[in-house]
Amino acid sequence: MMHFTDRSMVNRRLGPWLLGAWLLPLGAPVSAGSFDLGNEVNADYLLNLSYGAAWRQHDPARALIDGPIDPESGLPTTVNSDDGNRNFKGGAMINNRVALLGELDLKYRNYGGFVRASTFYDDVYFHANDNDSPETVNKSGAHDHFSSQAKNRAGSRSRLLDAYLYGSLQTGEQSMLNLRAGRQVVQWGESLFFPNIAGAQSPADATKANVPATEVKDILLPVGQLLAQWQLNPDFGLAAYYQYEYKRTELDPVGSYFSYADMIGPGAQFIYAAPGFTIPKGADDEPRDSGQWGVSARFALGAESEASLYYLRYHDKNPNVALNFDGGFPTSYSVVYFDDIKLSGASFSTRLGDVNLAGEISYKEGVPVLVDSLIGPSVTRADATQGQLSAIYLTGPMPLSDQTTFIAELAYLHVNDVDAFEFAGTRSDELTYDRNAWAYQLLMTPSWNNVIDGWDLNMPISFAHQANGSPAVAGAFGSLVGEGDKRVSVGLNGKYLNNLELGIAYNGFLGSADLDKRPLADRDYYAFSAKYSF
Repeated sequence: MMHFTDRSMVNRRLGPWLLGAWLLPLGAPVSAGSFDLGNEVNADYLLNLSYGAAWRQHDPARALIDGPIDPESGLPTTVNSDDGNRNFKGGAMINNRVALLGELDLKYRNYGGFVRASTFYDDVYFHANDNDSPETVNKSGAHDHFSSQAKNRAGSRSRLLDAYLYGSLQTGEQSMLNLRAGRQVVQWGESLFFPNIAGAQSPADATKANVPATEVKDILLPVGQLLAQWQLNPDFGLAAYYQYEYKRTELDPVGSYFSYADMIGPGAQFIYAAPGFTIPKGADDEPRDSGQWGVSARFALGAESEASLYYLRYHDKNPNVALNFDGGFPTSYSVVYFDDIKLSGASFSTRLGDVNLAGEISYKEGVPVLVDSLIGPSVTRADATQGQLSAIYLTGPMPLSDQTTFIAELAYLHVNDVDAFEFAGTRSDELTYDRNAWAYQLLMTPSWNNVIDGWDLNMPISFAHQANGSPAVAGAFGSLVGEGDKRVSVGLNGKYLNNLELGIAYNGFLGSADLDKRPLADRDYYAFSAKYSF
């Protein structure tokens, strides 16, 4: 069986978490309003109505849509990765979206229930697109229209996100047990932009991952699970969770703006293997719902420092693609997700002067990696170590701003042992990508209060860089793909009386176009957004 993988997969705090803060936030994180239902029942609610529009800056790079002919297949090297790029010419609108997000938190004494749901409509996906290459499109039907699956995921969608019950019990003079059951996000560790420990716990919404400066907490999706947090005393706490359902990361639909793998994601139908020959997509191979759980211990180390230990068992949320053979010929391909991966990890957070420092390290056993084999890049298991270090610094008033926030995160990945891939009497453990890789991301946000009566402004400026190596573990550095992948963003946001928000931004994908390392190098775009909170 021949394997290859998509590499698009898939990132909090302004001070160290104290143990009490770690254990208390079981209800809704934000509320725009509240009302009293009587009999000690209270409700907090939030309703956000938003609009977003974005336009592509320039035409697709020829290197990403008209690659050279592969001597083995006789097809352009880009034939199975060009649909999303061809669908949008320079100046085309890539988003025209209206969205609604609602939250409701009902509370009775120390108990409650929380629900979050969303809906959106994006007009872009219900009109003809700019694809002018019917001979390379990886779908049936009109070559210049989006598939029904792309419309259902990128064009219009309503869904229930979080839905859980929670409660807290006093178990001693200084101890508290908090419980939560239902669809929720559990995020451990100290990740800011790059998923590590948190990325093993929850699937991600990859459609958000290519927006520069997006934090891990903003792309994680809820899954059904049970969570217990037990603060034994002010300096020590335990936590555990058990997931009773498996959810995979939600990929960009095939043909959508950021999709660069036509064989995976909603709407995938077939791949081109040779002139006049396609291989259809078969059924996905997903792990069982059971078998995912984790435990952690958190220690306070003085008033401003803490450390945590973690052990997790999880199923990988990112896809691998496997060709299925019959009589020596490929008859279909399947998207496969690896199960039963073990993670051991640790994290810390502290304060040095005015700087908040944090970091985490994990050792994962059984993660999927690609190795070069007799039949090409093939997937096998490996052990990998990933470490991250982050810093946050907030200034006071400065000559050019009322306050400026500086955030930085550095991540490093090392692949340890690799299981040999065996085929036709041959064995290979030579990694297709690099054993060692590192990346970093920077974010600076100056802000100004009450610039015009009632209006506050901020200007986020971010830069992300896959500085060295192409990570052998897909998604280790979020949406960054390969060596030399760079992302930059400059925005300006205004908020009026904490209700109305307006924003503009330029998002650039730097580096020369390269199908393997920088497949999004030509996707620069401009964006406008508006949001009103009720």
